[in-house]
Amino acid sequence: MKKFVAIGLGNFGLSVAKTLEDNGCEVLGIDTSKNTVNYAKEFLTHVLIGDASNREVLESLSLRDFDGAIVSIGQDMASSILISLYLKEIGVKNIIVRAVSEDHGKILTMIGVAEVVFPEQDMGIRMGNRLASKNVMDYLPLGEDYGIIELTPPAVFLGKNLKELEIRPRYNCQVIGIKYLPVKNGKPGSKTDREKIIIAPSADELITEKSIMILIGKMRDLERLQNQS
Repeated sequence: MKKFVAIGLGNFGLSVAKTLEDNGCEVLGIDTSKNTVNYAKEFLTHVLIGDASNREVLESLSLRDFDGAIVSIGQDMASSILISLYLKEIGVKNIIVRAVSEDHGKILTMIGVAEVVFPEQDMGIRMGNRLASKNVMDYLPLGEDYGIIELTPPAVFLGKNLKELEIRPRYNCQVIGIKYLPVKNGKPGSKTDREKIIIAPSADELITEKSIMILIGKMRDLERLQNQS
């Protein structure tokens, strides 16, 4: 079983910690707020009240044996940087830190943390791309050039299967999944009332009005596909 420590149990830190536990990992949550820790007890097996910017607190937890640390200390950049430095010196190898500014992220990178994340910025970029793109239901960037999108199929795709559409040779994109939206003709809770997802669909899979295509490729190629009419 993998073990992680989540330092800072605000919205982002607790969300990551809960997801790790849901996936079978052991998580130790730490926060300075008694109320926050009491709330986190409902979701995490191990929580404690403590100031992780105090090196002695971290050294008492045998964190070197953990598989990683997630640091999310709100807007307190100084504490975030100190904690990251101490974790690095203690010997925690996989340190992921939530940054609140570009300069904060640069300092964390200089310290040598494994990953710096900007949740608010990333969500803003994702939403902006989704709103600006034609027919796009959701968008996930993969580096500067590539992305994954959920696309409402253009009208010219309807009634055709993937073999007929020739997505890869024509658009240089790959269909990695298809969602079929619920068909509201059954009783609540019935199979006909639930979303169906097919991963790595076959060439015979049909695109219908209830389909959402999940594609991966270069953004310029995905945009070209979106503009089909």
